[in-house]
Amino acid sequence: MHALPGAEVVYDVHGDGPEVVLIHGWTCRRTDFDGVVADLARDHRVLALDLPWHGDSTAARRDWSIADLAAVVAAVAVAEGMGRAAIVGHSMGAAVAIETVLAGVGNRVISLDGLTYLHMYPRQSPEATDAFLDPFRADFDAAMRSMCDRAAGPDPDPALVRRTADAMCQMDHEVAVRMMDQLMGWDMDAALARVDALAVPVQVFAAAALLSGDATTRYGDRMEIVPVDLGGHFFLLQHPVPTAHLIREALAR
Repeated sequence: MHALPGAEVVYDVHGDGPEVVLIHGWTCRRTDFDGVVADLARDHRVLALDLPWHGDSTAARRDWSIADLAAVVAAVAVAEGMGRAAIVGHSMGAAVAIETVLAGVGNRVISLDGLTYLHMYPRQSPEATDAFLDPFRADFDAAMRSMCDRAAGPDPDPALVRRTADAMCQMDHEVAVRMMDQLMGWDMDAALARVDALAVPVQVFAAAALLSGDATTRYGDRMEIVPVDLGGHFFLLQHPVPTAHLIREALAR
């Protein structure tokens, strides 16, 4: 555990070799990466953490920007001597990964199905943000289960989708809505411009079934977007070993 002002962050470190930091998505937790870590840690040193208000981590503050979350990741990585690690983020975790390298920690970003959903990235208008969040404000559990069903991709395992939604519904609902509001207000275009200036590579492994051509057209020249046929948005849970292989191969390049 790492104590920070306003939060106590729980994390695990496994393995030895090139360093990788894993950041989970919105309302998710570090254990989502358990299968990935089991394979990747055979030849890498892997850190997986729970962001504030997620999993086993605790926090006093109820408002966390993407940059705030990145500061937490950066502090934990530096404490473990992993300041030059590859930063891997799933979903919202990919935005946190971008901000982590902008905070001076990490040498590359790998996104697992993040950064390409144009209804969430780049910065959304207040009206668009409210349209997305109002169902969560009205009935968080129902909205979350509906979102997980839509994100499940082709031929999902209904039990896995249900377990994933159950776990995501456990987060404090008000904090979760505030955090998504921060994500949808995050200026990804400005952040990518700063990443470009630092010559930090950004690679996105996107669920092929959910990837829009508009996203590739808009951002294909600013990040390497690679469609993958491993299932839906939670392909790291559906196929953890192939996901670990994607990360390993990206780092080997």
